[in-house]
Amino acid sequence: MVKELQQFMGMIQYMSSFIPKLSSHTDPLRKLLHKDAAWQSTETHQKSFGKIKSLMQKEMTLSYYDPNKATVLEVDSSLTGIGAALLQDGKPIAFASKSLTDTESRYAHIEREPLAAVFAPERFHTYIYGKAVLVQSDHKPLVNIQHKNLSKAPPRLQRMLLRIQPHNYTIQFKAGK
Repeated sequence: MVKELQQFMGMIQYMSSFIPKLSSHTDPLRKLLHKDAAWQSTETHQKSFGKIKSLMQKEMTLSYYDPNKATVLEVDSSLTGIGAALLQDGKPIAFASKSLTDTESRYAHIEREPLAAVFAPERFHTYIYGKAVLVQSDHKPLVNIQHKNLSKAPPRLQRMLLRIQPHNYTIQFKAGK
């Protein structure tokens, strides 16, 4: 069963740029693949599997990237993963998500959101390098964090701010659903 699940997860990963918030949907299944995990398929695993299958069947059309249009990165984080969407004119160009490591999952919410804001420009670097980009987040404190004096920020936040520095970005608050 483990081998089949690994193959399924590999196929899903191949299609990840077409599926928004994929890492949050695959979290229960990924936990079954941990080295010390006992194989026990529960209702949660079945729901996760069903949700992923329905997302795969759903038609998702991605647009072509136009370097002359304004580019927006929508970022978000959860307890188990971070995600981003590259948009132009409100249409998706690509999606990206990443499950959090055990250490990252213990970050405070105020640290997970900047992690998502760093992840997105790094993942979509080939699209946005040298271009002004608007990063939208549903975490209002993130707007002020971008202007924080680096020497007064906690060390973890300093490292995140240094990683995003090469990019020409502005962070904007966008209310979540």
